[in-house]
Amino acid sequence: MLRNLLRGLLQVLLEFRSYRAIRPKVFVRPDMLDDPEVKSFPDASKVIDSAVALTWPRRELYGLLWQYLGNAPESAAFRDDCQRGFGQVWQLRGDGVWLMPQGMRQDEELQRRLFDAIAGPWMGIDARRGFPYTWLPNHLGDADQQTSPRSFVAALRMAAETSADYHRRYPDYPYALHYEALKRGVQLASAIRVEEIREDYPWVAHLMQALAGLTVPIPFQDIEARWQQNGTIETIGSSLEGTRARLPPRRIQQGAPGLREDLTELGVLQPVAAGRINIPDVYRVGFGLGRRGGVRPVGVERT
Repeated sequence: MLRNLLRGLLQVLLEFRSYRAIRPKVFVRPDMLDDPEVKSFPDASKVIDSAVALTWPRRELYGLLWQYLGNAPESAAFRDDCQRGFGQVWQLRGDGVWLMPQGMRQDEELQRRLFDAIAGPWMGIDARRGFPYTWLPNHLGDADQQTSPRSFVAALRMAAETSADYHRRYPDYPYALHYEALKRGVQLASAIRVEEIREDYPWVAHLMQALAGLTVPIPFQDIEARWQQNGTIETIGSSLEGTRARLPPRRIQQGAPGLREDLTELGVLQPVAAGRINIPDVYRVGFGLGRRGGVRPVGVERT
C-alpha cells in the first residue's frame, strides 16, 4: 500500500537525521501528509515539522513563462521587445543561459503589462469577463488556490497552438494569444489534472463522474442525491474490500459527509456560502460539470 511505502520513506528520512553530511530531500504532496497513518511512527514530528511548503505564487508562474520565452529557440525577438517596450535587459550567462531581469521576476504590475502585450487586457471584448493575467492562474487553481506549474505551462502551450485558428477567424485581433484560446488551454489543463487524480485516487474519479452534467455552485444535498441515485458510494466500498488500494478514502465509513471531507482536503470540493459546494475549474471542466458563465466542460463546444 502506498501509505506504508510513504511511512517507510519518512522513517528513512528520520534515520538520516543522525548524519551531518547527508541531507536527503523528498517531494511529497500535502494531501499525503494529511493522512494520520503516514505519520504513525515514533518521532514522526521531527520529520514533518521540517517540511517546507513548495508553492507557486502567481508572480513565479509568470516568471517561469518569461524564462521559457527568453531561452526558447528564436527568442531574441522576445528579449528585444522586453528591452524596447519595458526597459528590461536580459543578461547572458557564461553557459549560454539568458538570465531574466529582476523586475520581470518580482514586479507583478510589470508582469501584467507584459502579459497584456501578449494576450490583451481582457478575456473578451471588455473587462466584464476578467483580465488574462489574473484569469488564467485563478482558473487553474484548486480549492486551496494552488496552481501547479505543469497546468500553467500546459494551458499556455495549448493557447499558443490554437490561437492561429482564432486569428484566421478574427484577422484583426491584435494580440498573439486569443482569449478563447486561453479557455481552450484551461480545458486541456483540466483534462490533464483529472487524469492525474484518476491515476492516484480512482475513487475520486468515480465520485466526480457521477456528478457529470450538474451545474455548480450546488447544495451538497444535490451531490449526495446523485451519489445515492447511482449507488456510487456502495460501488466504491465494494471495490475496496479485500484490496490494497493505493490511496483509499479515509472517511468512507462516514458515508457522503465523510467523502465530502476527503474531497475537500484534496482541493476538489470547495465549500462556499449557504452550505453550497463549488468545484474549481481545474477539476470541474475535466469532469464535465457546468458553471454559468464559466469555461465549458471538456467535450462541450459552443452552439
